[in-house]
Amino acid sequence: MTELQLYVAVLPPAEVIHLIDELPTKAQRGVRYTKRDQWHITLKFLGLTEPNAALAALEGVDASEAEVHLGPEVSLLGPRVVMIPATGLDGLAATTAAAFAGVGEPQPERDFEGHLTLARLKGAPLRDPAIVPVLGAPISTSFQARSIVLVQTEVTPEGTQRTVIGERDLAS
Repeated sequence: MTELQLYVAVLPPAEVIHLIDELPTKAQRGVRYTKRDQWHITLKFLGLTEPNAALAALEGVDASEAEVHLGPEVSLLGPRVVMIPATGLDGLAATTAAAFAGVGEPQPERDFEGHLTLARLKGAPLRDPAIVPVLGAPISTSFQARSIVLVQTEVTPEGTQRTVIGERDLAS
């Protein structure tokens, strides 16, 4: 079977999507905002992966529901990612990483840093955060992560398309 570009994520519920959608974002040069259907918190990036192996690993994730906290404000992750910090998922991310050991492309070792990406900045590193009005915007909400999803990404002429190809309910 063909390998697909995959990752494992937590999707925020509709009421959280609505709250995020209320943040002060506006089109501006050098800032590429993500769309509502792209909002997620990545637990494990897999890269090019055989989907049956990934679906089998997804079924092997044995974890409980997790309380996810977003906030307290929009900030930067590195020099180019505008994000909302997400906490409460360290245990779930570790369990997911263990279940997916040996599945997907080898990834560099790095600590899990839960976040929801709102935008990516193009060009030179940001010198004046005031030019991106959403930076520093307060947001504080929580939700229960009741499942994790396996997502396929595909670059098309219309942009990046994301499709959920598997879901694993978490124990309550």
